Parts: sequence; C-alpha cells; structure tokens
Amino acid sequence: MLTSDEAPSLTPVPLHSHGSAALRQYGAGGARAEAAAGFPSIYEIGLPALRLGRALAPGDAAAAPVHACFALIAAVRDTNLLHRGGSEGARYATETAAAFLSAGGVGASDWRARAALVHTGFVARRLSPGGCADLLAMTLFVEALETGAVPR
Repeated sequence: MLTSDEAPSLTPVPLHSHGSAALRQYGAGGARAEAAAGFPSIYEIGLPALRLGRALAPGDAAAAPVHACFALIAAVRDTNLLHRGGSEGARYATETAAAFLSAGGVGASDWRARAALVHTGFVARRLSPGGCADLLAMTLFVEALETGAVPR
C-alpha cells in the first residue's frame, strides 16, 4: 500500500486499484485527491456549468446536466478514462468534450445529435468518464442542497 507520504490522501491507497494505478502511471490523484481538496471540481466547474447550461437551454431539464458533464470531462483528469484509454483516450475525451462546449454546448440547436456522436465515439473507444459522472451526481446534489430541493 502507498502511504500518505506517497499519495495525495491521508489514508493508505490499495496498490492494485485502478485509482492507484492511475496515480503511479499518470500522476492523477483521482477521487481521493478530489475529496482531500474539498471537491473543487464541483464548485469551480460543475456548478457554474450547470447554471450556464440552464441559461443556454431554459426549460430543457436534460440540457444543464449534459452541459455540466461535458465541462467536467473537458477539465478533470478522470482516472477511469486513464484506466480505460490511457493518455491518448483521456486526451480524446477531453478534446471532444471541449469541442462540444466550444461549439455552443447545449445552447446549439443540434446539441443532442452532437452529444450522441460523442457518446458513440466514447463507446467505440471503450471510454467511460466514471469519475466525471460521480462529480456530476455530486454537483446535482450540492445544487439541490443549495436551492432547498433537498432539506439540510
């Protein structure tokens, strides 16, 4: 096991987990580092992108979470992407998500078709942004807490 001196967390990291392999091979801290830092990706990327997605596509309940998901994929070093696709696969995912956002994200009239094409490309490459999906779920939960949709 790695100790806290060797990993960006305060607890031992199992040597044979996908996260610890990504840490050793790519220097990506993963979920442990995100948690230890106070989940900055939720507050700095997820929530602002969720709000922007709502502004770009008012009344479309699916749009804002999709926009936030793409923003997270474009910005976060997802250890599941690294595990499944290596540096090349993670770079593909990051660049593809960034291109989706640059083309207007969910504010573009064809966003659903473009999102489906991204999905098809990810499936063909066996890429799964599982870490970003977890961050998206947490982003939605934090927003629900902030708006009172979930009682504290």
